[in-house]
Amino acid sequence: MGKMKNVMVLTTGRADYGLLYPLIKKIEKSEKSNLILCATGSHLSKFHGYTLDLIKKDNIAVDYQVDLKIGSDTEQDICSSISIGIQGFSEIFLKNRPDVLILLGDRYELFCVAIPAVIYKIPIVHLYGGEVTKGAVDDSVRHCVTKMSSLHFASLEIYRKRIIQMGEFPDKVFNVGALGIDNIKNTNLPAIDELKSITGADFRKKIALMTYHPVTLDDYEETEKQINEILNAIKNCEICVLATMPNADSGNSLIFNSLKNFSEKYPQKLILVKNLGQRIYLGAMKYCSLVIGNSSSGIIESPYFKTPVVNIGDRQAGRFKADNIIDCECQKEAIEKSVEKALSLEFRKKLEKMINPYGEGNTAEKILNVIDKTDFSDKNFLKKGFYDYLKSDV
Repeated sequence: MGKMKNVMVLTTGRADYGLLYPLIKKIEKSEKSNLILCATGSHLSKFHGYTLDLIKKDNIAVDYQVDLKIGSDTEQDICSSISIGIQGFSEIFLKNRPDVLILLGDRYELFCVAIPAVIYKIPIVHLYGGEVTKGAVDDSVRHCVTKMSSLHFASLEIYRKRIIQMGEFPDKVFNVGALGIDNIKNTNLPAIDELKSITGADFRKKIALMTYHPVTLDDYEETEKQINEILNAIKNCEICVLATMPNADSGNSLIFNSLKNFSEKYPQKLILVKNLGQRIYLGAMKYCSLVIGNSSSGIIESPYFKTPVVNIGDRQAGRFKADNIIDCECQKEAIEKSVEKALSLEFRKKLEKMINPYGEGNTAEKILNVIDKTDFSDKNFLKKGFYDYLKSDV
């Protein structure tokens, strides 16, 4: 047996940890790779529920913690957090340089580790490149990390082709499906009674699962107007909403405070839970009547359950949409009409034969197989050049 690879995985919060979980477990059990897990971002924020505890509950060791000192949610605070992160990860790499670094997605926290990794000549593996979210700064982060990375795993063929269009060589870009489907297939999801005892929501009634994140390319002040439009629509809809906390983007406190005030004033209409955890969240998605908000989980995981989704605003604009997705403007009347459509028997009937486009639940295995076969020590691996894309080549 050859030398084991030291594989560092970064998790920035509850969302990417939930997605990374099946890959983390595969690396843990691997005879060819040694897992080094780093936690940062909202994992270490008390305001966001200190979700480092979710990792500990899974009996997974966290090797490094980098506290970004997340305070308020203004642009200045986020820039300060990034600078703190760059310093923190630079110090880690000075003492312990892994053979490869795995990054998922498009969170701004990725800059904290990707920039020093490039300087320290650490190969980066990027998951979920090639996607588009027109309403968020995530697009810029995602595409930057793609160009910093040397090996790529996309969730759909259309995204694989986009990565190649950015100059990445086809033999380094793989369409492997979505890790979220691995989670669904491998998780013992809770029954309705357990969900009620944990969340307080009765899924025998019309429950909407909601996560609404800031639309970061809009003005900071717009965030409060948007969440108020949604809450005013909820008041008029025949549903009870189980809402989770928004991510740590600029404007998240405005959303959280609005949700909190609304839930206190209308407890029969909205139940607010900071963190459900992956198992309970997926169980809620399975049994709820619909999903509302602008979370990527509504785009990627929901098609497996054939759950109707009301996708509000343009945060997810540009992503591939399965047949269960109803796009609508962040405007009270439009949201009300979309919820009515999602609850209709006619719409739900159309979803019965819908096919999930994100794979069969073996994405983690596919990723690790490629990593195991890749020689990251090759001196030419980082000298990747630029591939001139031709449609006939892919």
